[in-house]
Amino acid sequence: MSDAIELIIPNMAEYHLRNPSLQLKGEERARVVRFGGTYECEHSVFWTDAPRVLLLPQGWSQAWFDDIHKALDLAAPPVVSPRMRSGLLVDDLLHDGAAQNALRQLVSGYDVVKLTMVGPTAETYLLAALVSGWGHEVELDSVPEDAFWASLYLDSKVSCLDLARQLPAMRVAPGVVVGNWVELTGALRAMVARHGRVIARTLFGVAGDGSRVVTDAPGDVDAFLDHASGDSFFAFPILIQEFVEHAAGVGCPAADILVGPDGVEDVVLCALTVEHGYSFRSVDVGEGALPPVWGERLRAAALEVGEAARQLGYVGWMCIDCVAGADDQLYITEINARRSGSLHAGGLLRFWGAEKELTLSAHFMLPVLEGTSYEEHIRPVFQRLWDAGVKAYPTSIRALGWTDPIIAVIAAAPTADGAQAIIAEIRDSIYAVAGTPGPR
Repeated sequence: MSDAIELIIPNMAEYHLRNPSLQLKGEERARVVRFGGTYECEHSVFWTDAPRVLLLPQGWSQAWFDDIHKALDLAAPPVVSPRMRSGLLVDDLLHDGAAQNALRQLVSGYDVVKLTMVGPTAETYLLAALVSGWGHEVELDSVPEDAFWASLYLDSKVSCLDLARQLPAMRVAPGVVVGNWVELTGALRAMVARHGRVIARTLFGVAGDGSRVVTDAPGDVDAFLDHASGDSFFAFPILIQEFVEHAAGVGCPAADILVGPDGVEDVVLCALTVEHGYSFRSVDVGEGALPPVWGERLRAAALEVGEAARQLGYVGWMCIDCVAGADDQLYITEINARRSGSLHAGGLLRFWGAEKELTLSAHFMLPVLEGTSYEEHIRPVFQRLWDAGVKAYPTSIRALGWTDPIIAVIAAAPTADGAQAIIAEIRDSIYAVAGTPGPR
């Protein structure tokens, strides 16, 4: 055996469901499994160009897969797709002997197998033990099992409140944490009376699910309580904070942080686009994603938070989400102790060696018409762009068959505005190929 190979594990759904404090039920759980367990998995194709084997859920498009690698001038890696039993990728692999055997054959010539994942779960440590039993040295790109607690803790929004008492750059909005319905009702009424607008968030939300803005408008508190009582994301404890007014024209700053055993090894700047003050929609990635002054503030905060995480035993990728306040202050809203949804953009920047030259814009839920197909409507649009040398790619097309079909796309340009303009062109072109004007 020789060298090393990466096993790419896009275990987003399992990661979101891993915390014993979050007991999702019904449609909320099904949505996480459907979106994180299939659709978002396809972004992992762009994580790295290193020798690798991809673990992907069944249902991926071979045509799309081949086109992406041809456009990037990369050899397509082998893929293992376990039989879908639970919709949770690693769990399904651990219950599929044939898929395990296929994986074993693919990694058989390598001394080291690196598990590259969204984030650690109990199942990833079982998978590491399995691969180790095949005779390989196994490396995790996340915390060892004895430091798993640090990943769980940092992922809770309460960790931000704790770190704010220790770190000068860690500014958080005023708030309270409540543990039952009596406290929630009273705290909401008191906070909206004081601030006019607050945001109520469970400690373990997903892309805006588990968050809601509440105002002092008549009936708004009662409407929130009615909503929360039927939404399994809203488990106690719940954090209620003053809603920070956003600075115009900045977006919501965020940073991907690579924490190594000796300190922070990399910081990737991002700017999120959100709706309703909390629902994630798109992200710009790279040095040009933010005005320089906000980039400097964000980088300083990222270095502080990353070092604090390292001191708790955390290693691997993590990210912080922030608000650029209208008061010219940077507020940190949460820590995600995992590989963020935007890290496929960082992977492309590293592959091109263009971290300082390009900005990428990644859109995760671009609506398309029912009946839109990859081969007939989407591939021709991107093929014209590739022929013209444009760096733009469909990063997930699995949801074309859903009731409300969407695709995920990414584009690169010297500026964020330029990358966003390419996305708008892609959207309009797909609709034009389908013979229907796009949404405005």
